[in-house]
Amino acid sequence: MPNETAAIEPGAFLRDQVAPRVARRIEELQAEIDRLHRELADRMTAEATVALVLEGADSGIWYMNLHGGRMVVESEPAHPPLVSVHQTRADWEALAQAAGGGGPPMGTDLTASRIERLREIRGTLEFRLTTGDTERRVEVRLGPDGSGSRCTLSMKAEDALRLQSGELRPEVAFMQGLVKLQGDITLAMQLGAVLFGRR
Repeated sequence: MPNETAAIEPGAFLRDQVAPRVARRIEELQAEIDRLHRELADRMTAEATVALVLEGADSGIWYMNLHGGRMVVESEPAHPPLVSVHQTRADWEALAQAAGGGGPPMGTDLTASRIERLREIRGTLEFRLTTGDTERRVEVRLGPDGSGSRCTLSMKAEDALRLQSGELRPEVAFMQGLVKLQGDITLAMQLGAVLFGRR
């Protein structure tokens, strides 16, 4: 006897199968819009200054002032610097070129919630980044003067860029031996939680 399949009633199928899929998609899109609104508000209310301090030939200080969702590079800080990044001009240029013009890895997006959490961290992280067989250094000072604990992170510059873009997670980099830490590991973990954790 041939296998008989039950007839499908079009109205019931559309009500029970198609209509709920459309409703679920609308709910997913609404949730995404709500998430984007929260993220936009977090970015638009961010207020901070980051200083780039280049030492050696053609030295100088550039202040990246963040206000109203825009970053403006100026010769004066709008706020006491939340973070200051110190490098030699030669190291900065080499890392900027290695990043394909995107600049050396200096962190991630600053949002209002991240800024509040960064204000609680004090200390200095020294990044030793290798490009080819050359080591380049970046010192990131958190707080007014970077006083407090100190940690050194050694890795390839390309892995630092992968961390910055989110392609590589910090815990994976550490477990795979791509990042070597010396000093106060807690400081690196605190900064990682702020920069790579939830916004």
